[in-house]
Amino acid sequence: MNATALQESNELKLFMNALGDIQATRFSQLASSAIIMFDHIITLDKEVELIWKRPWAAGKVIFIINRYYTMISLCVHEYYCTLLHSLNCIRFFQWQGWTGLIACMIAEVILQMRLYALYFLSKRVLILMASAFILSSASSAVILGTVLHRIKAHAHPLPPTPTTFCAPSNVPSYFFAFWIPIISFESLLCFLALFRGFQTFRTSGGSTLFQSGRHLVAILIRDSLLYFLVMFATYFTNMLVWASADPSLLEIPIAFSVALSCTLGNRLIFNVREVNQSDDDDKYPVAEGNSEPTIKEYQLRETRHESESDSDASLPAERRQQLTDIEMAQLRSMKAERSYGSSHFAAVFQ
Repeated sequence: MNATALQESNELKLFMNALGDIQATRFSQLASSAIIMFDHIITLDKEVELIWKRPWAAGKVIFIINRYYTMISLCVHEYYCTLLHSLNCIRFFQWQGWTGLIACMIAEVILQMRLYALYFLSKRVLILMASAFILSSASSAVILGTVLHRIKAHAHPLPPTPTTFCAPSNVPSYFFAFWIPIISFESLLCFLALFRGFQTFRTSGGSTLFQSGRHLVAILIRDSLLYFLVMFATYFTNMLVWASADPSLLEIPIAFSVALSCTLGNRLIFNVREVNQSDDDDKYPVAEGNSEPTIKEYQLRETRHESESDSDASLPAERRQQLTDIEMAQLRSMKAERSYGSSHFAAVFQ
């Protein structure tokens, strides 16, 4: 009798622990879904103004993929997560794992576009980032594919409801290594952003010649560093959970990594486009109440354009000789902006 009672007590304890893991997983998925939906609602006006009203370009395509692929994945997950059985649990875990990797890769592409603009479309920097990105993504994909090939899963009912829950088993102990290439690559991107910021702000701070360009560079570097800090903490936490937690808790970090990489990636594009739009409005104001500029405003634009060109040409010879390489690069980019109507940043993100 005592043995039977002890066995029932152990089974009850195991059931309560499993129920706690299930609740933690469901709550984390609910929280990540709330993050994505809340961010979508509060930034919908920015999306219409800064994305849909702009012409089609690489930045617009990347934004749409990042924003709506994640949202569609969220809807699919919420619909099917309670309708699973043992035969399709493996497919569900496979879809969930590859979705998390793709979301991380899309956000990393956005970061690379920003750094490519920060380095004035440098081919060397592009080759470095692209090579490291391919190596990092391939390494994580190999680890993920190997784990998903070996993993097993079973659907367990949650009485008294008909809801089922997929529990993974036979998870390899090295699964945490999936996050190491991703963290390493984002550390490289963070170093490139810091190095570019050091190059930019070591130049003379009193000159206003490059004030607008430096402001945009500051926005890019600030967002890159904030993104790195948040995502590094997220990915590092994921790695610790996968290295030490029970297999039933493996789904918890995936939801947050997907939600944060999606929302922060969208904010990176929003911030750049807002700065570009505000700079254009300051340079070429439109009369209040008119959707199109008047003839006088066109004349004002031409006058400002000529005065800016004259101010660049009237720089003293000594000052031109004292310009650093970074300042010359910024000056060339500003002249290109006047000639073609967009800067390097606009060429990448518009």
